[in-house]
Amino acid sequence: MDEITLTTQARNDYGRKAAKGYRAAGLLPVNIYGLGKDNLTVTIDRKEFSQIFMAGHRIFTLEVGEAKEQGVVKEVQYDALGSELLHVDFTRIDIHQKITLEVAVEVIGTVANGALDVPMKEIKVESLPAGFPSSIAINVVEMKVGDVLRVSDLEAPEGCTFAEEPDALVAQVTAIIEEEEEAVSAEEGEEGADADEPEVIGKPQDEDGDSAEGEGSGE
Repeated sequence: MDEITLTTQARNDYGRKAAKGYRAAGLLPVNIYGLGKDNLTVTIDRKEFSQIFMAGHRIFTLEVGEAKEQGVVKEVQYDALGSELLHVDFTRIDIHQKITLEVAVEVIGTVANGALDVPMKEIKVESLPAGFPSSIAINVVEMKVGDVLRVSDLEAPEGCTFAEEPDALVAQVTAIIEEEEEAVSAEEGEEGADADEPEVIGKPQDEDGDSAEGEGSGE
């Protein structure tokens, strides 16, 4: 991943009211901790961070005054609707020590037949901080119905290893059965309609039939 630097600003006020004020000003409250150092509370530009974070970046260099802190996103808090960023926690990292991050799976191409299912949207990768790829690409052009792609089938980028079970499913191609299901549903619907019709017992009777005569004799 490319090095991304964020400029921080001092954070002196705390509490829900203060946090709301920071967000109104376009700032995002941030905590930085780890590696046996003191915790830092600062703010960063909310829009800038949001755009970079949504692009898949997780490792940042945070400029705190004259110092620089290398950190990885540990936790991101959103509002109840999941639409507004409220707070971010960074944990410090040592650039000489390997860490594990989830990296997005990027699908290359389309399948000619069948339906492509990619249950693994992100894959855990272990690497030095500077060696993480922005994504793990999988080429599905040659995949056919019945083919599966597992972690063991992937080639890890140089300097990286996958921190997943080797037989974990990444992608598969299944047959499309929508038309058959629709046909079965239609048949079941017809059978259900027939079953709903009332059953007629005996022959229909005319107005001049025996039933009318019977009612007359009862009088």
